[in-house]
Amino acid sequence: MSPKRNTIAANKKLALSDEPPVEQPTLAVVGGSTRGGARLSKSSSRRQEILDIATEVFAQKGIIAATVRDVSDRTGILAGSLYHHFASKTEMIVEILSPVLESQISMFDRVVSEHSDPSEILQRVIAAELMQSADNPQVARILRQDESHISGFPGLEEIATKRRVIRASIEAVIAKGIEMGQFRPGLDARVTTMALFDITLGAYRHLPPLGSHTVESLIDHLTALVMQGLIVPE
Repeated sequence: MSPKRNTIAANKKLALSDEPPVEQPTLAVVGGSTRGGARLSKSSSRRQEILDIATEVFAQKGIIAATVRDVSDRTGILAGSLYHHFASKTEMIVEILSPVLESQISMFDRVVSEHSDPSEILQRVIAAELMQSADNPQVARILRQDESHISGFPGLEEIATKRRVIRASIEAVIAKGIEMGQFRPGLDARVTTMALFDITLGAYRHLPPLGSHTVESLIDHLTALVMQGLIVPE
């Protein structure tokens, strides 16, 4: 799963905009009501509710264009009050993406520990990735559309490292399949890995709420598509 030249200036500007405002007033929330926008429930975690709304904002606008003010407007909480929960926009992004990427790494390690056949590993990884996209469509959308920005975004080095670990692991499985003669000779393992990520992360467009496919039907269809392109015909 990239050109950085066009994002450097934007990243510097955003790094500055991430600084907490000086002497911003706090907002007392009574009965779950806030200024305009959505109501935040007293019964659930305020921090998690903010993250859920921020995830939608970043998915819709992208991590470069979206701002803390956008999240503030959507939640109805003053921007100054958001800084009592998160130090910056970058912290929100890390908390949104990191658990999903850690889950992917754990899933891959588990599959590899249980199976040695490259074809079997890849099919199980595809199914697991698609199920995760179904469970977290907005996160999949962020990872898919902001792939080129993550590696150069200040403060997202940990996220970029986890992405590289996942890509390298899958690339190694594909390379092993080619070496064993299971997968077509001459395939570029790196390019194939990147294409696989495009397919699994881009699947959010075909799943609810944007699409109408079930995750089961998508797993069957896309697994067949990928494996037929990889496996050497008998």
